[in-house]
Amino acid sequence: MSTEPQLFRVDPDTKVSVKAKEVEFSHLGLQERQDIQEWVVANPEILGDDLLIVAKEFSDFDRTSERLDLLAVDRDGKLVIIELKRDHSGADAHWQAIKYASYLRHATHEDVLRMLATYERVSEAEAEEKILGHVETGSLENLNDDQRIILASHRFAPEVTSAVLWLNDKAQDENLITCVQIVPYQDGDVLYVQTNTIIPVVGAERYAIQVGGTGSNGDNGDEPSAGIKAARRRSRNRDDAVTLFCKEVEARTLDLLQNKLKTDSDYGFARGGRTERWYALWYSRHPWAPTRFNYIIHVYPRNDSLFRVRVNFETRKNYLRRTLGYSEDDIDELKHLLESNLECDIQDTNTMLRPREMVNESATSLDDELVNATALALKKMIETVTEEVEHFVAVYNGSAGD
Repeated sequence: MSTEPQLFRVDPDTKVSVKAKEVEFSHLGLQERQDIQEWVVANPEILGDDLLIVAKEFSDFDRTSERLDLLAVDRDGKLVIIELKRDHSGADAHWQAIKYASYLRHATHEDVLRMLATYERVSEAEAEEKILGHVETGSLENLNDDQRIILASHRFAPEVTSAVLWLNDKAQDENLITCVQIVPYQDGDVLYVQTNTIIPVVGAERYAIQVGGTGSNGDNGDEPSAGIKAARRRSRNRDDAVTLFCKEVEARTLDLLQNKLKTDSDYGFARGGRTERWYALWYSRHPWAPTRFNYIIHVYPRNDSLFRVRVNFETRKNYLRRTLGYSEDDIDELKHLLESNLECDIQDTNTMLRPREMVNESATSLDDELVNATALALKKMIETVTEEVEHFVAVYNGSAGD
């Protein structure tokens, strides 16, 4: 029995199926960089992941002239090193990519923004907007907290696959290195390319029913790629209990606010995973662009069936610096203004200014009482922060024009 992928052209009228011929990229005169790489750039989903390409043929390292094929950001904010081979991976493709990952492990948010701005020939502010629209967090805070690798080739040497399986096992992360097989088929004058994630390996246990399983949603941890995992997680999140809680908090908060303070965002559902979820509200009107001036409902499901709920305001310092033209002294003045008007903790990092207030540290359920408490905390924060910050902006703009 063949376990290799196959492709057939089927005529629905005659019911005849014709097997397409598997070919070599080299026999077709196709190249890694000029062809395969450009296919991935045009449609990264060919690798089975929802990726944003941020650099191509990147070689701006300080102590080596080596050049990686493609660099991307996934929906979790991880940097993804993509190494492409044509018809055979060779014995060292994994080692090549691991080196690149090590070179990039300390890349800052600003480094990644510069890469994307250079690659797409846009401003760093536009690059930041694109990344913020791509990552699920809607924030740069976790950008490049981790790195992972995708290796893509028509065929893989056993030296590569063996090493990848061992490394993923040792790292306890089946998606640390993903191997994607790209198989070309020719059917007359038509070229087809079939892609298949061969590592991580989908086990037969995926298709069995066992005692104590996770139910019918298929969430048993053995999906074939990080991209599929993310897509399934987003699908689950769209109407689960946390999303319903956040949307109810939003509705009640808006009912409590004056019309001029009502936010006009449409976040859709609570993003995130099993340990942290967030739902954003913002104004789209001037001077605040979407995702630059956010109020966030945070829900942290805990292992002991308790929930920690927090609300916060956040603005990105790069937006204040680059778009609004604030100096560091201006940003410090804004921080002091917020401190004097809010009775809550203010987190101040290199990238964020974030006042935050804990609503409940150990709620046993997302009930109506918790909805009301969260809505009241969020209302108070919106009323205080919005007017103070908009006044600050108006004063700054007036003084800047003098």
